[in-house]
Amino acid sequence: MIKAVFFDLDGTLLSLDMEDFVRVYHTQIEKSGFYKILGTNGGKAFSSAVYAMLTNNGRALNKDVFFETLYSLTKADLAEVKNHMDNFYANEFDIVKYCVSPNSDAIAAVALLKSNGYRLILATNPLFPPAATYKRIEWAGLSPDDFEYISHYENSRYCKPNPEYFKEALYANGLSAEECLFVGNDVRDDMCCIKLGFKGFLVTNHIIGDAREVPQCAKGDYSAFLSFAENLPRV
Repeated sequence: MIKAVFFDLDGTLLSLDMEDFVRVYHTQIEKSGFYKILGTNGGKAFSSAVYAMLTNNGRALNKDVFFETLYSLTKADLAEVKNHMDNFYANEFDIVKYCVSPNSDAIAAVALLKSNGYRLILATNPLFPPAATYKRIEWAGLSPDDFEYISHYENSRYCKPNPEYFKEALYANGLSAEECLFVGNDVRDDMCCIKLGFKGFLVTNHIIGDAREVPQCAKGDYSAFLSFAENLPRV
């Protein structure tokens, strides 16, 4: 029996075009002067640090891997770097909001599932600090309080599509994969969890990948997912 629903955020609960989002995000990072703090190859160092998180094998928290990589490549003052990032996410990150939007069906589905007793987990790829993750949840018309667990770079040692990312989240919440439904828009990064025993629902509005690669999961747009949620039994 399904007891918990795991939600991806970007492109799932938060309606956006991922390429557009990444482009605007990196533009704002550069405009903030962050790359200059890192030195001549600041942009490349930042990308390398993000890649280090994506390929983290569990040796340390993603946050620590990120800053260790930045320092190894730039020898920048990490106190200055962290202060700049805190200010960026508190202020300039808000400009990115214009390229995303909430979806009423997604909001309604979250409220319905919560009222019907399902445990809700926000399983976004943990590349951002908590502040940036909470803001994106709010941009989706939701509250961090809607979820009992939210993955971010301060509590995660892996990233999607590494199976260990899903296992880490399951362990943190005392759940087994067979008790969980994963709702996401990325065929590779999200629906790979089906191999671990998750049920899956692929949201197709901003789909990444080929839906035909996951014939064993439910699929549909935001409206279809709301209908799917309405037909799930109370827990």
